[in-house]
Amino acid sequence: MPLRRQLRISAVCRRFYKYKFQRGRIWAFMDIKFTDICFITEDVPRLRAFYEAVFSVEAEGDEIHSGIIIDGLTLVFDHVDIADENPTFRYIEAGGANNVIVGFNVDDADAEYKRLLALGVDMLNEPTTHPWGARSFQFRDPDGNILNFRSPVKEK
Repeated sequence: MPLRRQLRISAVCRRFYKYKFQRGRIWAFMDIKFTDICFITEDVPRLRAFYEAVFSVEAEGDEIHSGIIIDGLTLVFDHVDIADENPTFRYIEAGGANNVIVGFNVDDADAEYKRLLALGVDMLNEPTTHPWGARSFQFRDPDGNILNFRSPVKEK
């Protein structure tokens, strides 16, 4: 391989990979960052409004594709018809909740529970203190996806 090409590849690798020196060898690994969760829905405006109310933020987008940003994490809402319009997304199947619980840390699980209850959110349980030191509750969005809000247990 010509030196010029090796240098170009090396520069690209340095940008996308981190290097670690271990046991006399240099190991490269990708710098992977968690960025977003995409919810596939038949009603983007309804789901977008729900998440705007839950997180007290304003979404950007339209009735096909919208999103909100919460502390660096993006929640994306895509309409099921996007699969018909774009063959890249043919793997998407809609209908019902998946087997995923999306968790968020909050300052006060009890206060959030009361706030969301007043919004008419479909609660699955009440705030519960767990032996590992978290207090949490779960609820469903309008499409049936499960969300978990947790906070550290407050000392008395």
